Amino acid sequence: MAEKYDAVVIGAGIAGLGVSALLQRAGLKTLCVERDSQAGGRMQSFDIEGGWRVDIGLHLAELGDASSSSELARQVGKEVSWARFSETVEMFRAGRWQTLEEMIIASPEDIDEIKKMMKGIAAMSDADIEAYDLTSWKQWLDGKTTSAVARELFSVNGMIMTTVPDTLEMSAGEILYIARENLQKKRNVLTAAYPVGGMMGVITPLKEAFEEAGGELMLGTEVDSVLFEGSNVRGVALKKGSASPYPGWFYMDDARVVEAPVVVCALPLWDLDGVLDVSPETSVLPEWWLKRYDDLKFETTGLIGYTIGLKETVYDRPNFLSALCLDHTGKPFQGFVPSAFDPGVAPEGKSLLQTDCVVEVDQIFDKFELERLLGLMWTDIQEMFPGIDDRVEWKFTYKCIGCDGLARKPGQVGMFKPDVVAPGSGGLYFAGDTYRGRGLALNSAAISAKICAEEILGRHGP
Repeated sequence: MAEKYDAVVIGAGIAGLGVSALLQRAGLKTLCVERDSQAGGRMQSFDIEGGWRVDIGLHLAELGDASSSSELARQVGKEVSWARFSETVEMFRAGRWQTLEEMIIASPEDIDEIKKMMKGIAAMSDADIEAYDLTSWKQWLDGKTTSAVARELFSVNGMIMTTVPDTLEMSAGEILYIARENLQKKRNVLTAAYPVGGMMGVITPLKEAFEEAGGELMLGTEVDSVLFEGSNVRGVALKKGSASPYPGWFYMDDARVVEAPVVVCALPLWDLDGVLDVSPETSVLPEWWLKRYDDLKFETTGLIGYTIGLKETVYDRPNFLSALCLDHTGKPFQGFVPSAFDPGVAPEGKSLLQTDCVVEVDQIFDKFELERLLGLMWTDIQEMFPGIDDRVEWKFTYKCIGCDGLARKPGQVGMFKPDVVAPGSGGLYFAGDTYRGRGLALNSAAISAKICAEEILGRHGP
């Protein structure tokens, strides 16, 4: 007899756990399946020897206690504990760090224009913003200002919000939405916060809410495929160990069937073909959707960087660090010091530094180009933080594809993102930062989770 649930959610990141907790608390018996050994998806934290806690890559949470991710936790009866908020953004310009405020003060003739632009953004309606979803950030700036300082300020914020290096490739609609939310809620174009204990500080409350409501979280388990009866969802097949002695490509898993009338793929768009049939000849999904999926599945962003444990700090302020173009890599830079926000993520007296450069995805797949860029990036880091080599206790490199989900380019945001409801199929849904929902990174995933849960409960509620 197959196991039976009201809903199965594939993936235990923010979106997956969020949907799972909302459904379980609403009365649907829900199973959440995660192939990794712990929940978190692209937002996991790990403890390493010596008292350090490190996140996967570089993460800050836009808006903190006023964010969609914090609202999602409250909706399922939990609170996220936030450490310090960022005080400002600092840019590396002309060989030194400068705050945005210093840049503005140094150009008093531009202050009124910058204030006018911010006031205009804060007053925009949803319809106003949606009208710019097909417009590039460069086009929007061209029509609003000729000030070099204003353009630089808004360009660097656009890069941080989209993880896209070129203003011609950034969606004005998405940047305007994020900026409006920040201006209305925090009176700043971009405000970031860090959860106590690292990014698991956002994941753990969602996980606890789901399990306390009676939901089942199955870790270390991989979904083989979503099962259908005609065009309607029947459940999922889970991979389980096989008695076969063959390793590698010769190895075949046996399947374990779990039945459910609702399946949520809380996976990035580019991982869907691992569980769904996306062949136009045999898929239950319509041809137009499959063409759109094919167009978008590689439209993501790439990051490379260093996670660095320091015996002594090289920078100790709770600010977001950025640069539009580094001297050696020629790439945009982002960084921050997690231990300046939450001292508990590093041993007493020591410092944790996270850095990244925005690169093209194909540069990550080319191991020789990746090695070249990482070498140049370390030279840039040495110039940004003089004396860092003498203070390094340990460091490791990382690469990340799809850190912020679907690339926020014109025509790939807002209503142009795939809907959470799968067309042509009964019971199949999607959730995550590559699907319908706005906001920066984890907030986009949180909004998507809420939209998805509302759709499911409207159709399949108890």
